[in-house]
Amino acid sequence: MAYFPFFVDLKDRECYIFGGGTVASRKVEALLEFEAKVTVIAPKVCDEILQRKEEIEILLREYQEEDLNQAFFVIAATNQSSVNAEISEACEKRKLLVNAVDQPENCSCLFPAYIKQGDITIGVTTSGKSPVMAGHIKKLIADQIPSYYGRLVQVLGSYREIVKHRVPTEKVRARIFKKLAKIGVEKEGELLPEDVELLIKQESDSK
Repeated sequence: MAYFPFFVDLKDRECYIFGGGTVASRKVEALLEFEAKVTVIAPKVCDEILQRKEEIEILLREYQEEDLNQAFFVIAATNQSSVNAEISEACEKRKLLVNAVDQPENCSCLFPAYIKQGDITIGVTTSGKSPVMAGHIKKLIADQIPSYYGRLVQVLGSYREIVKHRVPTEKVRARIFKKLAKIGVEKEGELLPEDVELLIKQESDSK
């Protein structure tokens, strides 16, 4: 079964990770990149997690079901498959999104191999069948994305309201946005205000 690529805003959301090893550490790093509020719960945590103690909450103890009361998203990454399954079952009852590491049958969502460049995020999953292939595909895609794309997306986003305010016709706006993106790619991200002004004038006059 293929999984739907559902992108979620995790900023300031309560994300709980059960487990304190290297796998949990990688999940911490990824969630912080998307500005989540991370809590790690485990009897013992690795040095990589301890180094993040100013950015996350660490509770040195075993999992308790009450821990799920404030959670928005849960990762079960303990070294005990039975505990991960127990966490997954409790999340299912509470309608919480849960990712049980290396147990796709106990996941309501998967953790993708992802590429992040500014506001660009691309996720790759093999539906839990082959994380190695997901990583391989991720590299193939990443190698094709110019380093300035993230900056260009930010610049294009800064002009959206200007174009929407100045150009009342949706069809003309769509044409302008498409041409701005093309110009931005040709100029490797250096899209200037005068480029926008000229295009608005040209397209508005030709409508």
